[in-house]
Amino acid sequence: MLKTFNQQSLALELLKRHARISIVHKETGIPKPLLRNTYRELHGRSSRPGALKYSTQGLTRTSRKYKEVTLFAVCFEKVASNSWENNIRKVINAFDIYKKSYPASQLDFSSAWVVARDQQLGITHIVRCHHCGVAVLLNVREDDLERCGVCKSTV
Repeated sequence: MLKTFNQQSLALELLKRHARISIVHKETGIPKPLLRNTYRELHGRSSRPGALKYSTQGLTRTSRKYKEVTLFAVCFEKVASNSWENNIRKVINAFDIYKKSYPASQLDFSSAWVVARDQQLGITHIVRCHHCGVAVLLNVREDDLERCGVCKSTV
């Protein structure tokens, strides 16, 4: 009985943050039709259609988006290093901190979930710029420069 309650309360927390139905289903195991109906009840409209971005690289196409994703990644790294909670709770906590820090951000919860997943899988990681010390989000497979956007442009 407690397991079901925990799944349902987690689903509600995720749906309140406008998480994609596929993410909520993956994290809770609750059937998608029930999640769609609950989303509609909570928000008065259907959830957004379309595919989920599957990589952090796809979320960082512009300089502004790169900065937003990097800020969330730093928040997630801090929460993850200071928490014993399960992964999805870490994402929720980091996202809430991120949104309080930068309410105007266009990064949504589902995108934040992708960023956190890529960090946990070791696809991306945070390093510090050798010149100014600012956080730099690197894609392990492609990025070889460990400089921020400002330092990179002055070289």
